[in-house]
Amino acid sequence: MTINNAAGINLPSDNVPILTPEQQLVAEYYQHQALLCQWFSTLLAAELDAQTLQAYMAGDATPLLEELALLPELADSVQQLQQAISHWSLLEQPRLELAADFAGLFLSDARHSPAPYASLYLDDGRFNGPTAQRMQLRLIDAGYSVDEQFKEPADHVAIMLDYLAERYRRLALDPTPEAETSVAKFVSEDISSWLHEWAQRATRVDTASQFYPALLTLVAAYFTIA
Repeated sequence: MTINNAAGINLPSDNVPILTPEQQLVAEYYQHQALLCQWFSTLLAAELDAQTLQAYMAGDATPLLEELALLPELADSVQQLQQAISHWSLLEQPRLELAADFAGLFLSDARHSPAPYASLYLDDGRFNGPTAQRMQLRLIDAGYSVDEQFKEPADHVAIMLDYLAERYRRLALDPTPEAETSVAKFVSEDISSWLHEWAQRATRVDTASQFYPALLTLVAAYFTIA
């Protein structure tokens, strides 16, 4: 995880509420949203390690991708990502080549790459702009802090998705209308509003694998319907 939850969201065992069937469905929906956001965040926070790479090549991501493909709006994006993963076996050194793709896409000069910072898209290309400052205040208000090992500003997409995953976990426990409205506003104004441009930039960069361009396309499509 890219953020540390200082406040905590777990309920004491003797205070766990008894949910109606409808409430249980709502809780499961938000838990699933949290799972997806956490997965996207993890993939976008750092290069794939050897263990994850081997797991994906063995098909560990297939059940989740097949579930996403059931949504018509995501079917094409999922297929592109699955094809990219299936082509890893054609690379001479998959881990090194994917790490090079990650660096070329996300760690290069922001003027020529799809840098993963919301401010660059929402604040007229300014690095660490008002969007980053607003995101930092959200983290403070929620009792979160960025992991010291993840030396990125608060508007890095992995941090924003990690934060959103935590918000969804809170909604699973207490889905008040106010909290739901707040999360929906955050998604529409601070996340989905720039992801398509980000994904389009990625398609214009030469990469050894189409994994990351396909991943960004899927993430952008997902938040269009989230």
